Amino acid sequence: MANYRFFFVLLFVFFSPFLRAQCPVAPIAFNSQAELDAFAVDYPSCTFLPDGVDVEISGDDIVDLSVLSQLTGSFGAFEIRDCPNLTTLAGMENFTTIGNDALDGFILRDLDALSSVSALSNLEAIVGEFTIRTCGSLEDLEGFEGLTSVEGSVIVRDNGMLVSLLGFDSLIYIGETLELVENPLLTDISALANVETIVGGPEGGVFIEDNASLASLEGLGTGDTSIGGNLDLLLNGSLSLCAVPSICNYLASPPEGAVITIDTNVEGCNTLEEIEDACATLSIVEVSASRESLRLEQNPVNEHLLLKSTHVQGVTVYDIYGNKVLQFQLKEGTNSLYVNPLKSGLYFLQTDTKQVIKWVKS
Repeated sequence: MANYRFFFVLLFVFFSPFLRAQCPVAPIAFNSQAELDAFAVDYPSCTFLPDGVDVEISGDDIVDLSVLSQLTGSFGAFEIRDCPNLTTLAGMENFTTIGNDALDGFILRDLDALSSVSALSNLEAIVGEFTIRTCGSLEDLEGFEGLTSVEGSVIVRDNGMLVSLLGFDSLIYIGETLELVENPLLTDISALANVETIVGGPEGGVFIEDNASLASLEGLGTGDTSIGGNLDLLLNGSLSLCAVPSICNYLASPPEGAVITIDTNVEGCNTLEEIEDACATLSIVEVSASRESLRLEQNPVNEHLLLKSTHVQGVTVYDIYGNKVLQFQLKEGTNSLYVNPLKSGLYFLQTDTKQVIKWVKS
């Protein structure tokens, strides 16, 4: 009998690593700090959550996500909500991707104390909906600098302290809707200057509504940005400047069946006709030209614009509305042009030979 007992002990010791699943195989909810901390004990070898394993983290006592540091991402939906005492997302530094289909995504919602998303600096792609909603202590989105693609909607809604979208500077692709709604202190959306595509679709598009302090759409993409779907510019009590290249191009040739709603903003952006009239005055059209004679050495730019020129030539800097803001005479070789006084946003540099280069002042 003792020999049998010894044999079973040996079997348990040998097979115990395999008896514990490497990762969960079904959706999992963490409703307390203790349940969350137990993840490392229950799944010590899990480094990437497989498809179908949706995660919900919710609880008044959840204040520490450090147990998530073993994960590099998730192919399921990942939601953190109703954690009123969570101040940072420290522990998610290794996440590079979240989601695998349209029903997945990444949700940050009802996180009253969350003041920093800097832990997400390695996150590059989200598949599905990406929502930041009712995070009342966030002032900007610094930490998402690595995010280039959201294969779904980007929803930034009801964030009472959010002033700018700083952090979205690398975002290029939005697979459905851009929704900026009910952010009362939002004044700056220029971090969206690099967005190339907003797919839209029948239910999607661009929805900018009820942002009381937003006065300008400056920085919403460029003249090359493709916007599909519908357009809502509504109830923005300070919004007077909507004639930016991306919107002007959209209005010049709206998608078939698009619903365009423009109302209850400020004069200049209060009706479709007002925006179209302002669009007609835009004078800068980006042209295709050889860049052999002039090359931009870095982009975005902070204090100094570094240009390499093969011969002496004059350059003029325009803002996105066609206003001339600076002029320089270049010398042959590398030129350092002081541009610190300019406010953040997208600019065009035009040479005497009509070469045009776009650049971003950070």
